[in-house]
Amino acid sequence: MSNINKFLNISQTFEPFVIIQMYVKKLISSAIYIVDKETQLHDLASIFNFYIPSLEVITFPAWNSIPYKKNSPHNSVMAERIKVLYSLTTKCHDTPYIILSTTNAIMQKVLPQNVILQSVLKITLQQNTTKNDIERYLTNYGYNQYSTVQDIGEFAIRNNSIDIFPMTYKNPIRIHLHNNFIQSINYFDHTTQSIESNSFLDEILIYPTSEIIKQKATIDLFARIYKTKTNQDQNLLDTIISGKKHIGEENFLPLFYKEELKNIFNYIPEHSTAIFSDRIIKEIEQYNSQIYLNYKSQLFYQVPPHQLYINPEDFKAITQHKIIFSQSDNATQNLVTTSTQSFNITTKIQHVPNLKALAQDKQVNIFTILTQYINTTCQTKKLIIACNSIGSLEYIQNKLKTLGIELYKINHYQEIRYLHNITILPINQSFITKSTIVIAEHDLLHKQEVTNKSNISNLINNTTNLDIGDIVIHKDYGVGKIVELETIKILDSYHDFIKIEYHNNDKLFLPVENINLISKYEQQNSNVVLDKLGSTSWQQRKTKIKNHIKKIARELLAIEAARKLSTGQIFCKDENYQHFCNEFSYTETEDQLQAIKDMEHDLSSGKIMNRLICGDVGFGKTEIALRAAFLVANKNYQVAVIVPTTLLCRQHFIVFTERFKKFPNIKIKQLSKIVERSEIKKTKESLSCGQVHIIIGTHAILAKDVTFANLSLLIIDEEQQFGVKQKESLKKIKTNVHVISLSATPIPRTLYMSLCGIKDLSLIKTAPKNRLPVTICTTYYDETIIKDAVIREYNRGGRVFYVCPQISNIQSISDNLTKLVPGIKINTAHGQLPSAQLDTIMNNFFDGKFTILLTTSIIECGLDIPFANTIIIHNADMFGLAQLYQLKGRVGRSNTKGFAYFILSEKVTNKSATKLEIIQSINSINSGFTLSLHDMDIRGFGNLVGEEQSGNIKDVGIELYQQMLEEELNIHNENTKDFDHINISINVNIRIPEHYIKDIGLRMRVYKKIGNLKTKEDIDNYHIELINKFGNLPNEVENLLNTIYIKQLCANIGIYEIEQVKNIIYLRIQSNTTFKQEVLNYFINNPLIFKIQNNSILMLINNSFYCTTSFIIHHLSKINALN
Repeated sequence: MSNINKFLNISQTFEPFVIIQMYVKKLISSAIYIVDKETQLHDLASIFNFYIPSLEVITFPAWNSIPYKKNSPHNSVMAERIKVLYSLTTKCHDTPYIILSTTNAIMQKVLPQNVILQSVLKITLQQNTTKNDIERYLTNYGYNQYSTVQDIGEFAIRNNSIDIFPMTYKNPIRIHLHNNFIQSINYFDHTTQSIESNSFLDEILIYPTSEIIKQKATIDLFARIYKTKTNQDQNLLDTIISGKKHIGEENFLPLFYKEELKNIFNYIPEHSTAIFSDRIIKEIEQYNSQIYLNYKSQLFYQVPPHQLYINPEDFKAITQHKIIFSQSDNATQNLVTTSTQSFNITTKIQHVPNLKALAQDKQVNIFTILTQYINTTCQTKKLIIACNSIGSLEYIQNKLKTLGIELYKINHYQEIRYLHNITILPINQSFITKSTIVIAEHDLLHKQEVTNKSNISNLINNTTNLDIGDIVIHKDYGVGKIVELETIKILDSYHDFIKIEYHNNDKLFLPVENINLISKYEQQNSNVVLDKLGSTSWQQRKTKIKNHIKKIARELLAIEAARKLSTGQIFCKDENYQHFCNEFSYTETEDQLQAIKDMEHDLSSGKIMNRLICGDVGFGKTEIALRAAFLVANKNYQVAVIVPTTLLCRQHFIVFTERFKKFPNIKIKQLSKIVERSEIKKTKESLSCGQVHIIIGTHAILAKDVTFANLSLLIIDEEQQFGVKQKESLKKIKTNVHVISLSATPIPRTLYMSLCGIKDLSLIKTAPKNRLPVTICTTYYDETIIKDAVIREYNRGGRVFYVCPQISNIQSISDNLTKLVPGIKINTAHGQLPSAQLDTIMNNFFDGKFTILLTTSIIECGLDIPFANTIIIHNADMFGLAQLYQLKGRVGRSNTKGFAYFILSEKVTNKSATKLEIIQSINSINSGFTLSLHDMDIRGFGNLVGEEQSGNIKDVGIELYQQMLEEELNIHNENTKDFDHINISINVNIRIPEHYIKDIGLRMRVYKKIGNLKTKEDIDNYHIELINKFGNLPNEVENLLNTIYIKQLCANIGIYEIEQVKNIIYLRIQSNTTFKQEVLNYFINNPLIFKIQNNSILMLINNSFYCTTSFIIHHLSKINALN
């Protein structure tokens, strides 16, 4: 008999707190809580662990793959699922526990209990076993053997030891045997291969690498059943019979086992409670529809959905005991919850006032408002401030301590002993219950802003680091060389200075808080002529450049004015657009969503869009183009997508066709040399009369005989690949047409135009979930390394790109590879092959009919083959910087670790070495933008704004040039403040101590970042980041951050200098500064602090503040607010 309890008027944020009450009151003891997003699980686990530490919290993930598509879930996800199922099978169900899972996860059927129990190997100290027994298990359950262990799912045999990197473990393990007994189990470091100290383990559990256990019996069973089916995929069958991995084989999971698959509910007691909201029912129905849609769209035989997934009817039948949360329209008001059947809970949850808004209205610091709120409201209820990280916890705790409120750090709710508490707890909304007030960090601190045009120059500043020995350019003194970071004692305080050497060994000591006055000089060599201190040479050069910049600024302002006057076709969102967006199979990143909003705003604004979407390879730029194309094509206007290569054209055509398949009214065609001539002719005719809505093509689109009926959107993918003539043709069709440019490494001109505001820039910096950085190996030719790289990829069922710079190299490399890895299939692809043959080869590579694609740089642009995750680049030093970056981006595009091997030629030039060093040094997941700035340095600026301006940029460097241009563009803006020439001279320690950051290069980078902080929010966010990275801030570092904020306040108020003499602070006011009467009243009403003297205001330091910088900030903030 089913037992249903329904809670009304519950918002999603507060669902876990109602569940917590149920556990506390012992109304339930075991439950499965189902939510819609995988990203929620970690935060939910933290919440349950905080409130009920005795409750066992189990997280059950979904396959991170799309049903019936040619993709596989990550091995770590499958192993985690097996781990959970094994735990549920072997655990004692008397202790309370909760399973956290998602709709996708619970709909996916699971292995039967007997298969789970047989598939897990338990190894304990003193266990009687043999090395052969362990090796046999590892081989049978998907582990690969190598000479040394480097990655998860590998093992190595050495003398009396076995090294394993087991699934679900963060570190590899070494098992030592003696006389067939387990003598020791230890973690070891895979980089040094040495055992970690104090890492003794009593036992380990080794889980299979996949839910498909490939043994002779399971493979035979699969083959026997599969051969009876129609529409067989012979490649799939051959691969699995050979024991190798086939991408997407998990879609055939039921065919490997005699027993039917089970569901997660078979693993938990019948009396367990299923908890979910009514929106989950809709999610299950939608996901079920998507599963059937994907199933029906496949050409080859697929296992029917009912064998792999439960459907909505199954779910209703399985969940006999359930609690359903229902959210009504007024759930954002005070929340009252009540149940209806077997038990009764009544609780009232109220919202905390909007503290940020109150602070803004009263023009005071958020912590002042928070202090007032705590003092007036939190006297009878326990306060918990919930922070997202240790950095924000320490930051908030210290801020409130200076305002007289002591917060006590707790790890669990049961540790509360005092009224005011603080903890790490990931919640995003503050609330009040009967006994507690919980305030979320989200409601106190400003979130880091998404990149926009107003802070683009910060990107340049933050991607050009400074180091000892660098040639730099000072805004006022010109070219010098950093020789030392020196600590100098001034009065009673220690202050860090950057010592800069000039001509004739002259020295300039720059206070670290003024590091924003210097920037890296492009020419970093011993022949650079240093400027002479006191000479007029630099000022003369600077004046000359400034005059040129004025001319450029006038042109830019004229272009910007023309853009504002121009009108473009308006395209607005509608219901069809929302349906199209819902077809996206992945979760958008925050940056991606912002870029989508930027694009939607542009198209609906009535102005001509000219936007650069800059994001790393595989970060989702194409999805933004797809949505823009839909907005335009859905209104019967035309879209042209132009790409640099035939292969990318082919791929985009496949992607666009797949995404638009539910909208057959939108016609999509392609133009490139792989299309037959008769089809090209028809396409051109259809284009001219408006029957084709989206055309995807190479430069063939730019031909004179290609005409459009009503072209409204041009999408340019990888613009840096087009030649000069093609760019000239592009300019002609860009007139009065919306334009989106997509690039991971934009050319200097495109990047420059974005930085200057001619193009709008959307920067996608966030990697998709589970994306891993590509591991780079730079080496000279070594057959052992190449053979090992190919075999590793082959063993995990992947593909290998082998790229060489010249077609003439291909045959000899092919012959050599055949000898190195006999039995592994190789094929070649290059630009001289007939189009039809090239198309067939790429299809076969995608389908896995061969493992190694021996090719040229033809594959560098946008090619997306998720299961090709190793690339070997022959004579890598012969490729350009952007080329290397694009080639590296062909691998690691899914949730599988990618590997890039840069094989060097015998003679590597200094310039080539620099390119490889840059690639190696910026190998983060998001570094294409950084690389473009380096590419500016290497390639120069001749094609930016002409050779004349190229020389100007070389004279001052891109960073200072951009600053000067920005200043000129803002010269008539009354809100522009001079931040650069504010002098602060106060008797406090200002430095980063060596004990806090030991590495001097890293210290310099931190100084540079601090010097470029522009707002109070920037300072607060970086304060938290420093704590997270290096620990609690020493007073000297806090003084440094405070000094930067003081400079910001001085710029706003009109103070050009602050000087401390004993206990008096002199505020020296600019001659054009005026104060409102309220400020003058503030001075008059505080005679013990303020005294006006000529063009200065004197402040007498009192002891009510714990440091001088806090005292100054307090009063300057008040003056700034009143003025």
